[in-house]
Amino acid sequence: MKLGLGISEDLPVAVQQHLATHVEGAGFASLWTNEASGRDALLLCQAWAAVTTDLDVGVGVLPMWTRSPAQLAMACATLQEASGGRFLLGLGVSHPATMGPWHGATVERPLTASRELLTILAQLEAGERSDVDGEVLSSRRFRLTISPQPPRTRRYLAAMGPRMLELAGRLAGGTLLNWAGSDEVERAGGIVRGAAVSAGRDPADLEVASYVRIAVADERDAARIALGAQVGQYAALPAYAAHLERQGFGGAVERAKAAHKAGADAAGLTEALGDEVLDALGWSGTPQDDPAAMLATYRDAGLDHLVARVVVVGDDPFESIATVIRTLDAHTGGARR
Repeated sequence: MKLGLGISEDLPVAVQQHLATHVEGAGFASLWTNEASGRDALLLCQAWAAVTTDLDVGVGVLPMWTRSPAQLAMACATLQEASGGRFLLGLGVSHPATMGPWHGATVERPLTASRELLTILAQLEAGERSDVDGEVLSSRRFRLTISPQPPRTRRYLAAMGPRMLELAGRLAGGTLLNWAGSDEVERAGGIVRGAAVSAGRDPADLEVASYVRIAVADERDAARIALGAQVGQYAALPAYAAHLERQGFGGAVERAKAAHKAGADAAGLTEALGDEVLDALGWSGTPQDDPAAMLATYRDAGLDHLVARVVVVGDDPFESIATVIRTLDAHTGGARR
């Protein structure tokens, strides 16, 4: 199982480049960012690639509505050329609550749109002219004129439900999971690999990756509360509430909603969620604590690529990221690629 690191994009580029060299030096396989309302994720991947030599650089996830398929294909090809084939692309539906007001984009028929986008990108990457007159996304008569052809981009489809997971197995290079316990990783991986076999693909060519939240601080309770606050934040979103309920955490979701309605602070929300859901969905501790058992649980569930998503504890994001790097570096013995 490969081990990567996931961080927020909201740090200065020069700071992020310093972190990228640190992450590579510690032996991690990859470094990932998300894209929300801060720095451009694709440009950050380019900045990371410019100061590293072996580190894979990825975005997870890029909303599929904010760039046209042709524009996204050009960006991916450019990043692959610049990085020597080290760019990883995670694509996701995102949320109507942000895509509409922020971008003027309409989130519609996500499964259909995902299938059309993956088809267009595959055509363009193969050097063909695009030929998809889709129900949601379209591109026709466009061809990449980049020579020589850069390496192909591994595309991960962010997925929670079975139909999106099946689509990842049929058309993507893998899936990127989020807020998934080890049982969910095993279930989702089975769907993705089974769909790949049905489509005549070798499941060994696909990668099941997942974000796993990691909170580390000198005070164990502070790390725990920071993790709980993030779980509670996502549990308030309908899609993620349903995702957690499918994993058997419906009781925790209801308790979190009640605590939030009652005005609970982060500590109260964490207490309402309970240890079962926190232990299943992430890891928290001090720099002296060993995350080996958590990592082994995911490895045994069939996860190919664990992306340790840093949970900021306190007011210093850089220090939180550095602490997580040091903790994982100290306890994983260099086996991260």
